[in-house]
Amino acid sequence: MKHIRNTIFLLTTLFIMTSCGEDRSGEYYALVGENLWIEQIMKEHYLWYDSIPAIKETDYFAEPKDFLQKLVYSKAQNGKGDPYSYIETKETSDASRSYLQRTSTYGFDFELMTDPTGISSHIFARILFVLPNSPASEAGLERGNWISAIGKEKLTSNNYGYLMKGGNTTFARESLIFDEEGNSSWIATDTVKVAASRPVELNPFYVDTVYEVSGKKIAYMVYNEFSTGPENQATDTEYREQMKQIFARFKGQSPDTFILDLRYNPGGYLSCATDLGSYLAPAADLGKVFCTILYNDISDPQRVDFQLNAGLASENLNLSKLYVLTSKFSASASEAS
Repeated sequence: MKHIRNTIFLLTTLFIMTSCGEDRSGEYYALVGENLWIEQIMKEHYLWYDSIPAIKETDYFAEPKDFLQKLVYSKAQNGKGDPYSYIETKETSDASRSYLQRTSTYGFDFELMTDPTGISSHIFARILFVLPNSPASEAGLERGNWISAIGKEKLTSNNYGYLMKGGNTTFARESLIFDEEGNSSWIATDTVKVAASRPVELNPFYVDTVYEVSGKKIAYMVYNEFSTGPENQATDTEYREQMKQIFARFKGQSPDTFILDLRYNPGGYLSCATDLGSYLAPAADLGKVFCTILYNDISDPQRVDFQLNAGLASENLNLSKLYVLTSKFSASASEAS
């Protein structure tokens, strides 16, 4: 009945706006369209869809982030609430990060930030990593570089997209230096020429090696995305096979400890996360449930279990120590791992 009343109110409102001789429905939808979409998605997919609180008609005119909070179930998780449903915008996010595109890229990932020293209000892009065989690597760009300008334009929060893809260009680099008293300042380092962006393989296995430290073997892997293959389709298997080969190589070196670096991993396929868990979990846990996805009771299926793959036992490291490196950029399937 509640949904019917909402629909009647909407139709009545539209009738009033059109009955005056002028159709102003477009103006109405411009004001409430986002919130109507949020409500529809919540009623279809929200786990606690049947416990969404009643909202007033005037609430449709609230800011989307405020409107969503009116819909979330405050008594979810045995009274703990629902902190996982929220809206984040570029304007309110504490950091902006580029995400590499498969179709065309200069080949480096970066974090956008205001001068971290507080010396100025300038915007900088700090390079997180550079893909091999990319325009960026060919230009000599490296992890940790600070970019302050694109061509002749100083970097801003509005033009940083030109660091992701485009034609032949130049990037100005700066360095942060400290004097004997610990005071910091920026100096111009150089300007590098970068070739036009192009498709570059986003292989997620950025580093996979074994270090020997104090007589111990430490396996280290930087895993940047739970992706299945160069096209990242559900049916791809190339990267899952590559992961198997990597862990076979690790096992052959009998490491004492494993360090998994997910600092720049935004997530991806849970099937890949399950494979990863199958290599790193204690061997006795293979075949057990790795994680479970629960859906509401109007969805089909309502539960999906992902089990640690016993078929990967020969590559399982069966270690007693595992260290996982994360950051504010680690999300989704990275959190499952």
